[in-house]
Amino acid sequence: MKNSLLAGLLVLTLGACRKDDEALAQPEYADWYALRAPDARPIEAVYGNIDSTLVITTRYQIYQTTDRGKTWQVGDYKAMYGLTGFAARADTLLAFTASTNTSFDTTTYVSYAVNPSYASLDKGLTWQGYRSLSRRPDLEPRVALNRLTAPSGTEYSIAYRLKPTAPNSGSNYIETVGIKTSTGRRLALPNSHQIQSLYFDSQSRLYVAASAKLCGQGQDFAFCGEQNGVLYVSKRPQL
Repeated sequence: MKNSLLAGLLVLTLGACRKDDEALAQPEYADWYALRAPDARPIEAVYGNIDSTLVITTRYQIYQTTDRGKTWQVGDYKAMYGLTGFAARADTLLAFTASTNTSFDTTTYVSYAVNPSYASLDKGLTWQGYRSLSRRPDLEPRVALNRLTAPSGTEYSIAYRLKPTAPNSGSNYIETVGIKTSTGRRLALPNSHQIQSLYFDSQSRLYVAASAKLCGQGQDFAFCGEQNGVLYVSKRPQL
């Protein structure tokens, strides 16, 4: 009887461990790692390195992971300003609270995170207000979000598609359909998403911050299930 009871407890323990492992598991694809956001919002921007410390924002929250997204620590950012991007200045990580862009043209359009307003000295866990010493807006740091250049000189950008909001309409939905390069190459993601921004780490791996998986865009916009955003990281350097 005692042996049967111990065996039953062991089976239950192993089953619980398997469930915990499954809950922590991140989907993985042939060319991409995929990290799931801790809350039900798109991932707007990312900074860091998947092999050490990675920081993301889902606009009103900042998270840090040191284990490839298995666990996340939430930063103490409490302001109600939506965050648009990150940049590092020496040992300081800056968070931007606004964005601006050139006039829309799918071939030249560039979106920037601007207005650095908060700073962290511990890689995204604690934040304080930041004020630039520069009095000239044109000297303020800004970060390109949708169009980046790899160390090789190849430009990577979010590929857009315009779809009319209605037949014969002059207005359009803007859909993101993947990543393109200045050499004519296309990088397809494993699933359909609304892509928010791009980022390169020090090893030239490409990070793609995106919404949750979509089963429809435009007038048929719909998530396939949960709304937690996804961060894709290329397994190989993009040159």
